[in-house]
Amino acid sequence: MLNSGASIQELKKASPERLAQVMEDVNLLLEDEALAILENPYVTPRICSQIAQSQRLAAYYHVRLRLVGHRQTPQAHAVKFVHYLYFFDLLRLSVDVRVPAPVRRAIDTVLLNRVEKLSLGERVSSARRCGTTLIRAFLFDPHPRVFESLLINARLREDDLLLLVSSDRATKEQLQMIADDPRWSYRYAIRKALVLNERTPRSAAASQLKYLSRRDLRELHANPDVSVFVKKCIERLQTRVANMRGPS
Repeated sequence: MLNSGASIQELKKASPERLAQVMEDVNLLLEDEALAILENPYVTPRICSQIAQSQRLAAYYHVRLRLVGHRQTPQAHAVKFVHYLYFFDLLRLSVDVRVPAPVRRAIDTVLLNRVEKLSLGERVSSARRCGTTLIRAFLFDPHPRVFESLLINARLREDDLLLLVSSDRATKEQLQMIADDPRWSYRYAIRKALVLNERTPRSAAASQLKYLSRRDLRELHANPDVSVFVKKCIERLQTRVANMRGPS
């Protein structure tokens, strides 16, 4: 057991030999001492395992949290402690590339199991900064505020949005938000998918047509799943383009 603040700082910078000495009395360590050891650059999987196997130290929440996020923690211990962490701590760890991939996969599984229990405010906050696994879950959240938050998530990809826009689960509100979004509305594949989805508001679908190729317009016009309204818009657009070119 260490008593002074200076000793805590010493543990953070201690040599491997000094750490080995301290770990001989692992059951005498205090919480802040264990956390200091876990900050030491010389900490090893054996040291992490010793701390994880100490019932008293592992009972401290912040020790568990640090062990889950530490690259040197043996996977079995890290995955075990994942189940005892709060949602938003898990959310942060799930997008931390320093956390080993197998541990992040375990975190994603726990997060998915807890999503349904979140309040609206928690879902909105989570959608803004979650990783790929939760993005796919929040894509189909029915509340517009959750989707609005998801659209500004830096990890959201075009393929994720295409999955939504191409499905029959997309709502009119979601499709309109995508059509209005300055980041995504200029993507060609998304423009085309918006036109193809029958739930896309008429004005939003029609506004995409002028950006599509003549070949795609012909295919859309021949597609039986495309609405009569969109087909008439295509015809008007083609007529207008032909008139601008004049007689050949």
